[in-house]
Amino acid sequence: MLAGVIGTLLTWPKTEPTGTPWFWIQLLVLPALAWALTFGLRLHYYDEEVARQKAEDEVLREDQAKAIRFASESLAVVGMSYLCGSGTADVAKKIAEGEAALAAKTSLDGKDGKRHTSLPLIDNEDGMGRYAPCFDSLLTGVRPAIMALPQDVALDVRLHVPDDEHRELRLQAWRQCWSKSRLRRVPATLLSGDQGLMALDEWLDIKGGPSLERFVLFVSAQLHDAPPENSAEAAVALLLGWAPLADRRGIRPLAMMHRPLAVDTAALDDGVPLALLWGKTTPEQVNDLWQAAILTEDKGALLQTASNTKLALSQTTELAGVHDIDTALGDPGVCAGWLAAALAIEYAQQTDAPQFMAWREPSLRLAVAQPAAVQIEQMGLKA
Repeated sequence: MLAGVIGTLLTWPKTEPTGTPWFWIQLLVLPALAWALTFGLRLHYYDEEVARQKAEDEVLREDQAKAIRFASESLAVVGMSYLCGSGTADVAKKIAEGEAALAAKTSLDGKDGKRHTSLPLIDNEDGMGRYAPCFDSLLTGVRPAIMALPQDVALDVRLHVPDDEHRELRLQAWRQCWSKSRLRRVPATLLSGDQGLMALDEWLDIKGGPSLERFVLFVSAQLHDAPPENSAEAAVALLLGWAPLADRRGIRPLAMMHRPLAVDTAALDDGVPLALLWGKTTPEQVNDLWQAAILTEDKGALLQTASNTKLALSQTTELAGVHDIDTALGDPGVCAGWLAAALAIEYAQQTDAPQFMAWREPSLRLAVAQPAAVQIEQMGLKA
């Protein structure tokens, strides 16, 4: 506007009088109109850009909320059975109270002693080794939950055993045990050795249909002919179902298992909050960590991250909320994640509080188990 005024003064002919209306219109009115028009256009385009940015931000927020809801979907734990050196029940409470079963045991020839825990399983000499009685024991524990499933819902079995030349033989042993139990016919397949609990992540990634809406019995077992130092024999059976399906069919869960997350040790400051977000919990609610088969550097990094993110367990006296399965029982090998999950689920039932898990198979993995009451409450709110 000032430029218009100056321009008029500099360009106004000296022979023309300045007392005319046209002089004042050109001096003041036209520059003011030009300035107002320019300002109005800029304001209009600015308002349009702000509105566009707000719309994009709203879409991003909706997409983020949708992604979080999808990642936070859980699986209902409707049946569970486990075997370990400390027993077949209430082991979570024993470990939480500081009880340890790991001790040196002398070999049969009396020449060698190694720290390990083992299962009292006897080889039936039927060619199936000790895995057959192991599977029989697991099936005995989880059979009532399987029998309670409606016959028209899909059920299959995924078997996770050591990745060696005997995998197919162990699958055959499982099929024989299942057939002997006279439960309904279901397919049984092997999980890859390094897949483990990440099979739950793959399941929850399915967008819909029969592959999502089903129940799966996950079975894992780790036995040793010659036990390594600081090893543990263990076996776990978890019967899981898609949570909305279980709710629809009136099947009451024992607990809820949330999506596992694979993370690099160096990225725990991002990984732990994300795992908690997926597990529908907050740092101040997490008083317990169940860890198995993790490296020494993992343990240090986890404790540092627990402190950084203000997990409640980092404030417990002498870190009593950290439950090291390797220290109590030994390294459960291929069964590490499953045993951590089983004990976390059991403790979630007993304490009615969320449980955090960390294990390696082979990368570091994190997950959250929630008490069933949380899911029931959320279902009620949605209704």
